[in-house]
Amino acid sequence: MNEPERMTIEGELSKRFRVFWCDINNNPYECEGEYDTIAEVRAHPWRLDRRYKIRIGAKFMTRAEFEEWAKNQT
Repeated sequence: MNEPERMTIEGELSKRFRVFWCDINNNPYECEGEYDTIAEVRAHPWRLDRRYKIRIGAKFMTRAEFEEWAKNQT
């Protein structure tokens, strides 16, 4: 991941992961949380009546894709 993608105002780093809930067309709609670790993402308070996508850098993943990706990170 390129560090400039994670930069915010005055050089502050944003969190590595962002959890978005999706609209009716399955497009990311609103950010629900920002996290630094895989464990924090897994601990997110998921709602059963919403669809989610997780953003890592510039890539969006479903929860299932994220779990597969996370298995390969350890």
